[in-house]
Amino acid sequence: MPSVVLSQLPLPRQNFGRRTGNIPLGAACLKQAAQDLPGAEVRILPQDLAAYLGDAALTEHLIGFKSGIYGFTVFSWNLQRSLYVAEKLKTACDCRIIFGGPEITPDNDLAHSEFVDFYAYGEGEAVFRRLLQDADAWSAGSGAESSAEWFRTAESPYLSGMIDPAIENLMLLETQRGCPYRCGFCFYNKSRQGLVFAEANNLLRALAWAAEHRIAEVYLLDPSLNARPRLGELLAEIARRNTGGGIRLFSEIRAEAVDDELADRLAAAGFYWFEIGLQSTNPKALKLMNRPTHLRCFVEGAQRLKARGVTPSIDLIIGLPGDDLQGFRRSVDFVVDHGLQDDVQIFPLSILPGTDFRRRHRELGLLFENHPPYAVTSSRGFSPEDFLQAYDYAESRLDTVFFPLPDLDVSWRVDAAGEVDEADDLRVAIGGRRYVAKLLLNRERPLDQIRRLAGQLTQPYQLLVGAGVGAAYLKSVLAIVTAENPFTPLEIVFFEPSAPPRTRELLAAVHLQRPHYLDGDLRFLFAKPGNRAALFTLVSVEPAGRFQGDMERQVFWWRRPSLPEIEDLRKFEDLDGILIDAPVPTAQILAWQNRLGRQAAERHHISFADARLQRRWLVLASPDEYVETVMRWEA
Repeated sequence: MPSVVLSQLPLPRQNFGRRTGNIPLGAACLKQAAQDLPGAEVRILPQDLAAYLGDAALTEHLIGFKSGIYGFTVFSWNLQRSLYVAEKLKTACDCRIIFGGPEITPDNDLAHSEFVDFYAYGEGEAVFRRLLQDADAWSAGSGAESSAEWFRTAESPYLSGMIDPAIENLMLLETQRGCPYRCGFCFYNKSRQGLVFAEANNLLRALAWAAEHRIAEVYLLDPSLNARPRLGELLAEIARRNTGGGIRLFSEIRAEAVDDELADRLAAAGFYWFEIGLQSTNPKALKLMNRPTHLRCFVEGAQRLKARGVTPSIDLIIGLPGDDLQGFRRSVDFVVDHGLQDDVQIFPLSILPGTDFRRRHRELGLLFENHPPYAVTSSRGFSPEDFLQAYDYAESRLDTVFFPLPDLDVSWRVDAAGEVDEADDLRVAIGGRRYVAKLLLNRERPLDQIRRLAGQLTQPYQLLVGAGVGAAYLKSVLAIVTAENPFTPLEIVFFEPSAPPRTRELLAAVHLQRPHYLDGDLRFLFAKPGNRAALFTLVSVEPAGRFQGDMERQVFWWRRPSLPEIEDLRKFEDLDGILIDAPVPTAQILAWQNRLGRQAAERHHISFADARLQRRWLVLASPDEYVETVMRWEA
C-alpha cells in the first residue's frame, strides 16, 4: 500500500505570521478513517509548513516525502495553487493525486486537470478507504460515497493526535453533516443528502480533551446548531463540564430559533459568538435564495443572545438576485436600527460551483467572474458601481472598514543598530529549516544567489529595496522570485528612493498567477482593477504624499531623537503609516508600546525598525491575529 501525504493550502495573506485559520480537519478525518488498514501510512503536511511556505519551498518539501499518493483538500481560495503544486509533483515523481473538498463538484470545470487522478465528491472517508484498498477504483476518476456511519460514531481526530491545535489554539469540532436548509448561494446542503449527527458522548469527550489541553476556543462547525436534536440536553451537559467558561465556544445558528430558554442554555454552556446569516431583508431576494426569514423573530433571537453577552455576528450579502442597491441599504439600516451593528460581515455574492445560483445564473441574470472567488460583477439589480456604493454606505453606517490595507511591517533590524544598507536577510525557522521572509536588496546581489533564495521564501514575503538598487536589476529579481512563487503574495518596500518607483513597469516583470485569488477577493480595496497580490510601500522622511496609487502606500520614516506622542502621529494622517526608527533605548520603546499601543493602533499603521519590537507590536496591537511563535526572526 503506497504512502499518502495530505495537504490543505491556506487562504493567501499579505502579512507574514498572521493566522490563516488553515486547520486541516478534513485531512485528519481521512487519516483517522484509514488507521485500521494494514500497511496504511498517512501523513498530513504540518499546519505551519502549509500556512507559511512559498510555492517553491512548499513544493520541494512535498516532493521530499517521496509519497505514492498526494491528496489535497480544495477550497475556492486554494484551487489554482493546488493544481499548480499537483502539476509540479506529477512532473517530479511517480505518484497519484486525489482532490476533494467543497470546491470539487461535478460542474466545476476549473478543477479538471490531467494531473489529478481522482476527484472525491462530498465527504471523503469512505471513498478514501476504497482507493487505498482497491487499485482498480482509481480508474473511475471520480466518485462519491456516504460516510454517515463512520462520522456518527467516530471520535474527534484531535483525541488520537491526528491534528495539533497548537498554532491557532483553536479546536474545530464537527457535530453534524448536512443542512436542513437549501439556500441558493450555499453548497453545504449539496454535499450530502440528509443530516447525520455525531454522537453526543464523543462531542463531550472532545470538549473534555480541549479543557485538559487548555484550548482557548472551540468552533462547532454546524451550519445551523439549532438543527441538532435534543440540543438542550447537550448544552446542559456542556455547561456542567465547562463551569467558569474556561473554553469559549462559537458556531452558527438561525436567530429565529433562539427563544429565552435556548439563549440561557447557550450562554451557560460558554458560547460567546454566533455567526447569523441574515443575508438580506428584501422579500424578493429571500424568496429567490430559498431562505424564508421571519424578520421580527430574527431580531428577537439575536437580541436575546446579545442581552446574555453572546455576540451575534450578522452576515449580509451584496448582489443577490432580486435585490438592488436600495434594498441592500435597507438591510444595513435594519441591522443598525435594531442595535445589531456590533459585528457585521458583508460579502459580495459568489456563484459557487454546485449551488443552485450557479445552475440558474443565466435565468437569474447574474454575471460573475469565472475564477475564484466567483464574485458577481453585475446583476439585474446591481451595476458594478453599485457594489462600491453599497460598501461605502455600509462602512459609513457601521463605522468600520471592510477592506483595510495590510498591517504595516517594514522592519529589517534584529537587535543590533544599523542602517538598511548594512542589514542581512531576515529568516524564520519553520519545520526545523530556515526560510527567508524578508529578502534584503540593499545592493545588487548576484542573480544566481537570488535564484537559490527564491526556493527558500515564505508566504508571503518581502523584498526590502535600498536606495542604490536600480530599476533594471529589481525587475530581474522580481522575474526570478515570482516565477518560482507564482501564487505567493509579496510586498516590495523602497527605502528613501530618489524618485517614486514606476510600479506599472515593475508589475510587467512580475510572473504572478493572474488573476490571482486576491485580485477577486480584494477587488474593492481600490476602485480600479489591479494586481492585489503585489503591494508596494515607500518609506521616506518626506512628509508630503507622493506614492498613493492602487496597491501603493507611503510611510513616514520617524528618525527623530525622541518617540512621537499621539499629537505627533496626527500630523501624518494623510500618509499610510509611520516607521518608528528613533535612536532611543529599547526599554523606552517597550514603555511607549505599553503606554500608547492600543490608542495609537486604532488610528495609525505603525511599524518599528527592529523586527523583534515589531513582532511584539503586532501582537499587542492586533491580539489573536498573529502566531507569535512563527515570527522568531533570525538574521
